[in-house]
Amino acid sequence: MKSNNREYKKDLGDRYPIIGNFIHYHIYHNKIKKADVARSLKILPRGLNDYFKRDSLQFAILWKLSIALEHNFIAQLGEYLPYRFESIKEKALKNELAEKDAIIQKMEIQIETMKEMMAK
Repeated sequence: MKSNNREYKKDLGDRYPIIGNFIHYHIYHNKIKKADVARSLKILPRGLNDYFKRDSLQFAILWKLSIALEHNFIAQLGEYLPYRFESIKEKALKNELAEKDAIIQKMEIQIETMKEMMAK
């Protein structure tokens, strides 16, 4: 007899974090009322509780939860990936930081030059 177990459901904890836990943890620790979240999603509170028990959610549901809770669950989950992803904003900030570091270095050289000139 063929097993009813699905291959994608084996060893869930090793492959990806359980999304229901993320959602429940965020709601619990930020003291958000579950009824308010369910109302904003236009679902029954029982349906929201079902989300907490799931190991995965559709992207659309995750998107709606992120908007309703004003929290980026997608980025939070991305932090658990084994490689680092850099967003467009992060790249821009890194470039800006590098430019400012270069300016600071030039200014420090100018200060040292001015100190040497004043000492003479």
